[in-house]
Amino acid sequence: MDLGKGIFVGLAFAFGTIGAFAQGVAKSQNVHIDPFFVPVSSVNLKTAEIAAYMPEAQRLFVVGEGDVLEIVKIDGQGKVEKESEFTLEGEATSVTVYDNLVAVSLLAKPSHAEGFVEVLKFEGSALSKVATFKVGHHPDMVTFTPDGKRLLVACEGEPSEDGKIDPKGSVAILEFGSDFAKSGTNFAPKISILEFDDASVEPEYISVSEDSKYAWVSLQENNALARVDVEAAKIDTVFDLGYVDHSKPGFGLDAVKDGRINIKNENMRGLRQPDGIKAFSVGQNNFVITANEGESLEDPAAWKSYAKKNPCEGAKGCKVTYGTRSISIFDGMSGELIWDSGDALEQAAAKFTPEYFNWNSKKGKKKIDTRSDDKGCEPENVTYGVVNGKRLVFVGLERAGAIAVFDATKYKSPKLIQYIMDPKHRGPEGILFIPSKISPVKKTALLIVGYEYSKTLVVYKVDP
Repeated sequence: MDLGKGIFVGLAFAFGTIGAFAQGVAKSQNVHIDPFFVPVSSVNLKTAEIAAYMPEAQRLFVVGEGDVLEIVKIDGQGKVEKESEFTLEGEATSVTVYDNLVAVSLLAKPSHAEGFVEVLKFEGSALSKVATFKVGHHPDMVTFTPDGKRLLVACEGEPSEDGKIDPKGSVAILEFGSDFAKSGTNFAPKISILEFDDASVEPEYISVSEDSKYAWVSLQENNALARVDVEAAKIDTVFDLGYVDHSKPGFGLDAVKDGRINIKNENMRGLRQPDGIKAFSVGQNNFVITANEGESLEDPAAWKSYAKKNPCEGAKGCKVTYGTRSISIFDGMSGELIWDSGDALEQAAAKFTPEYFNWNSKKGKKKIDTRSDDKGCEPENVTYGVVNGKRLVFVGLERAGAIAVFDATKYKSPKLIQYIMDPKHRGPEGILFIPSKISPVKKTALLIVGYEYSKTLVVYKVDP
């Protein structure tokens, strides 16, 4: 499908440090389309939210709201075409692939009840059901460990609509062993449900270390990150993710909905509250990138379960806000904050797509500043990949409808190098990096983005 012209902005220079960019120090104005990150093709789907890739079959498996799994072929040029669909046993929330197996997390009815994981096998060009396993309440995200021995499920434990039932959030571990993908159809996994003590804890997203030993789970409403010892099947520790002080240089924001662009420092403290997260390693060290979307809370006491203190304590006139309009990098073992992007994302939107600054891509109306008083660009998800020796971080900005790329080769001081948005593709929800060694396009890494609002799946070429 022809992507058309749309809006495509390539940053031909690195912004430098966050503080320097926030103060307008970056002098280069030579903005042009940098060919390292460009759209290749797209396809309209029923529910284009989360995608998983099966290299041997050159297929993408895509889910979203509803009981359908869509199968998309991707060819040697990166062009995508819907091939078929498969009806699932319930409403899908996430999908993951290992070898020729596809696993989908499904909600029960009602959604606050214990949900399921449905495992399917892809052979030839068709899916067949293998088994269904009960997990925790309201499963929201599922992933295979890199070694394929286990399935991990973040079970959010959302309360019932009337609030009378509030199940505990949990992490489910389904342990199959090393021959999972080759053992036919008689699976008998060992299932561990790791519950959190506090019912206000709602696990959102999971990312696993490259060696499959640890997993990190975002606890969005609680402004925290849990670490799971996968082999021991236990919650190892929980890190408070702290806050951003928007009164400091380089960490400003446009907090007023007035139809204008006005990024400045405010007497505000933002709780990170990440949705999507991604683990990566440098040598023997594990790190976690967080997309600090934010989650508005009717009862602010919910995040206090793991927060060390009120971020506005001792600051007169200070206001607590949800989300920081940034991404962060944390040490996965100590919980130490390594880096935060500050206001770089909002500054990029203001400079390169001012006519869509802080717009609400969900509604699709070209009206700037409508989200300035409510989480701004809203970083939804993040992923990571190494291309030509460069560590790259890709961020989906849900309400901005944009994708930002950071060069994190120097992981303690990443630099924003690309910002792209096309108003035809709105609400990036799931982002999937396909390294060049398993890419259908020879020697070329790809990024697959599922746009929830426009229901489009877009393929981007990554070749810096």
